[in-house]
Amino acid sequence: MIVVTGGSGELAQAIGIELAKRGTQFRLISRKSERKRQLVIPVEVVESYNLLSIDAKVDTLLITNGFFIFKSLEQLSSEQLNELIEANFSSVVSIMRRFLKDSNSSRQRDVFVVGSTAAYDLGAGASIYGALKLGIKGLLQSLNKEYASVNTRFSLISFSTIDNSMGRLVPDQDPSTLLNLQELASEICDQLTRKRNYFEPEVILRRRFIQDHKK
Repeated sequence: MIVVTGGSGELAQAIGIELAKRGTQFRLISRKSERKRQLVIPVEVVESYNLLSIDAKVDTLLITNGFFIFKSLEQLSSEQLNELIEANFSSVVSIMRRFLKDSNSSRQRDVFVVGSTAAYDLGAGASIYGALKLGIKGLLQSLNKEYASVNTRFSLISFSTIDNSMGRLVPDQDPSTLLNLQELASEICDQLTRKRNYFEPEVILRRRFIQDHKK
């Protein structure tokens, strides 16, 4: 059983479609406050991720939560800054904590978190977003040491700009270079469903051609 949070997002929906094609059991979960669009795959709604309940039989968690604004630090309002921190860091920590407390620690458990190549590039216009993703990268590195004695592993899946509504918020994009949403979903599902005696702490998928972006 795979649980996917951020379930109303375009990436989570594409992953849900791919998992359904593969006959894999999964749940998509979304917060009530998250923006809703026309959904192909139904989601379970929770008031807050602090109230999330995970069945003990769940052994795989994918966190797709994220929020992006292309602005300098000075241009961000206090509300936007808080939303960035909550969506890209605080909620991720809450979800992982709930999963670790509720699931069966005697079984193999795998936690996957969607990151971003912004954590490696730390470019202008995305300083807070990149720093928060870098913070998640450090957190997962630490958790892999913290849980080294049990069969629980944490993986970061980072990728460049996707050809979706969030990705198109970045100006000066050449659409032909953006990552295909369905292809990316398939790659992520390969990671989720592949059971083996090794794990990949970091997976990085970059575009072959990247533009410099103007602020």
